[in-house]
Amino acid sequence: MTTENIEELLLRHGVKPTAQRVVICEYMIGTKSHPTADDVLQAVARKLPVALSRATVYNTLNCLVNAGIIREVVTEPDRTRYDANMSDHHHFVDVKTGKILDIPAEEIARLHPTIGDNYKVHSYQITFFGEIVKNK
Repeated sequence: MTTENIEELLLRHGVKPTAQRVVICEYMIGTKSHPTADDVLQAVARKLPVALSRATVYNTLNCLVNAGIIREVVTEPDRTRYDANMSDHHHFVDVKTGKILDIPAEEIARLHPTIGDNYKVHSYQITFFGEIVKNK
């Protein structure tokens, strides 16, 4: 996506396109790696003419989550990762390498949760933990 496309995306979601937000959003849309906020900071800090603080990265990521541009993914305790893939999908975490892969929802559609009439499920995320035995 071009910078103009990113700015338009942010505006469509009600987010003011500051330089920091554009660079962070551009990085998030271009990666499939499910980065942490620290990963994002390291990846984009050199792309801005001014210093980028950790607080700005966290605030921007939270802003993008609240706007529905990216989502939070929790694959380990006390560590939030971020994902720009907003399609209905789940995750597989390779416990040896830490690599996180997207699994399309239709591949596990049979697992739709039924938790009783007392609950109304709006969405759910399933995270599988194991080892990748064959690379695609």
